[in-house]
Amino acid sequence: MRAIFTSLALVILSSSVLSLPSERRDSDSTLTEIQALNFALSLEHFQSYFYERLHHYEPQDFSNAGLPPWSKGRYAQIYSHELTHAQFLENILGDKAVQPCTYNFPDTDPISFVKTSNIVEAIASSTYTTLAKYLSDPDYIISISSILSVEAKHSAWINADLREGAAWSTAFDAPLSLSQLYTIMSGFITSCPSSNSLPPVKIFPALTFPSSVMPGQTVQVSFSPAASKRDSQTLYAWFISGFKALVVPLNADMTVTIPDTLQGFVFSVITNSKESVSDDATVAGPAFLVFDYDYQGNDQSLPM
Repeated sequence: MRAIFTSLALVILSSSVLSLPSERRDSDSTLTEIQALNFALSLEHFQSYFYERLHHYEPQDFSNAGLPPWSKGRYAQIYSHELTHAQFLENILGDKAVQPCTYNFPDTDPISFVKTSNIVEAIASSTYTTLAKYLSDPDYIISISSILSVEAKHSAWINADLREGAAWSTAFDAPLSLSQLYTIMSGFITSCPSSNSLPPVKIFPALTFPSSVMPGQTVQVSFSPAASKRDSQTLYAWFISGFKALVVPLNADMTVTIPDTLQGFVFSVITNSKESVSDDATVAGPAFLVFDYDYQGNDQSLPM
């Protein structure tokens, strides 16, 4: 199984098409089990505090937004799950458990709440998929696998019942590095207690795509904070979907053509290498993209 987490199928889209192995060496390769479980706990705090925001909305607010009025009740059940996960991990970690951070989530209405919950659950599924490789205790592995199964169900419900799209993306979820995952989470984090001891993760510059993009489009991306001077260095845009990735050169004007074969959840990362999407090669990102498709596999655009 190890090879699955350390390599991706890489396709270079240029005048010639090549298939090469992709290295996935991460800065967190020496993670301890306690650090891995604390990363899981930091994720559960992140999720719990997001779903706590549910109290801002009434069932009628969901109904007024064109969503089922029972949506709030289902979200309340998800909130309860995340609290249970957090308490479970805190019981394991004892006095080594990290504390919640201060968060800044962007939702202002039920529609933006659904959109944000989609990102939150995509992060969760990828995180638990990745954390499995850092665990050796069978009880921890079973526990993390059980939580992963529930998080995946949350994501499926949001996408199928609320967004009216596919409940899945591909046959596999993408196992990003913990640095890449924490980079996405950091966009919603204002500050964390100084007492928190997190894994040795990096936080990369935020990568932004236009608000509405589709496969096959050429779009301009941006980094925040701005990337250092590029000079003549060629950068590459990776589009990670499941265990596979497509990579294309990033043009000098910061435009990139999104491969037209992508579907479902896609994480885009800018690197300085066409052969590696490791932390050492990462320049910015990931950005979370959703390319919806219908039951016949045709691209479709959903309002959320």
